[in-house]
Amino acid sequence: MTKNTMKAGVLVGPGRVEIRDVPVPDMAPGMIRIRVRTCGVCGSDIHMWKEGKGWNPERPDNFIMGHEFCGVVTDSGDSDFRAGERVTFWANLYCGECDMCRSGREQLCRAVNGTNYIGFVCNGGYAEYFVGKAMNAYRLPDTVSDVAAGLIDPLMVAYHAVRRSGLKLHDKVLVVGSGIIAQLIGGLAKRAGASLLVMSRIDDRQTDKAREIGDFDAYVYGNASDRAERMRELSEGGFDVAFEAVGSGDSLAACLDGVKPGGEVVMIGNSIAPTVPFELNLAVLHEVRLTGSVSCTRREFEETIDLIARGIIDPEKYVTDVLPLAELQQALEMQVSPEGHVLKTVIRP
Repeated sequence: MTKNTMKAGVLVGPGRVEIRDVPVPDMAPGMIRIRVRTCGVCGSDIHMWKEGKGWNPERPDNFIMGHEFCGVVTDSGDSDFRAGERVTFWANLYCGECDMCRSGREQLCRAVNGTNYIGFVCNGGYAEYFVGKAMNAYRLPDTVSDVAAGLIDPLMVAYHAVRRSGLKLHDKVLVVGSGIIAQLIGGLAKRAGASLLVMSRIDDRQTDKAREIGDFDAYVYGNASDRAERMRELSEGGFDVAFEAVGSGDSLAACLDGVKPGGEVVMIGNSIAPTVPFELNLAVLHEVRLTGSVSCTRREFEETIDLIARGIIDPEKYVTDVLPLAELQQALEMQVSPEGHVLKTVIRP
């Protein structure tokens, strides 16, 4: 029998998370309860942590972030799951009924509109227990570890972006950004047949893992005055595909500097600012294709799990820290520290 209270990382103000005893969420029809085993720390969590609030303007007290989690079913409710099964949740709270959902593009669900996610508008996985819709839960094969499951979410974003692109065998690929999604895009692009893989970054705080893994062939400083020349030299005239994984005007400009005429820029990074300026004529006169990419489809979420289960990519290689829930505040602080070299932290509640 589940206890009545649980430990949870509660967002209590700007830059402050406290571990508190809170009520275990109640069950309702169509829901299951899990004992959370791991939850990955995401850049979106950092933004909410800094602001001290989630994305729901009517945020309840004791708001709990965390959307990259897995666990063991403790109450299957009226679902076909069984107690003891390991599952992960897709955070996308899609309706399943609108035109986008019916066409298999659940990431563009009219009810989601880019914001309606577990851990953003409702409580998430930085807690001992989580209760959510069974339709958002997916069984985990034994070959997907708990730590690896904490990276399914960023891997699905990378997977969707690579699939959205026109990447072909032997293409030259530029990835602008050094965070976890940028590095996972690099890993998938290499496996998809990229003949040259280059990272543009502004510092080396997160590149230790990339260099250790060895998928990237070269690195460019994104704020160097000779950035464009260096990228053209490395690619012998320009990259076929550039992935923007930061969400800023400067990073988009780096992509446009690097991509060849007729090439493609895939934009994954979310901008904090409502608008981002860019050199329109450079895209127009060089016929550069600008492709947006967000989250993934329901089918791609399942395929992302399968990528890990089959050993095509090992997300555990990208993890720099595994910490207990009691150290969630420290984990968030480490993520933004100028002295830190954190790429991906996974929390064990």
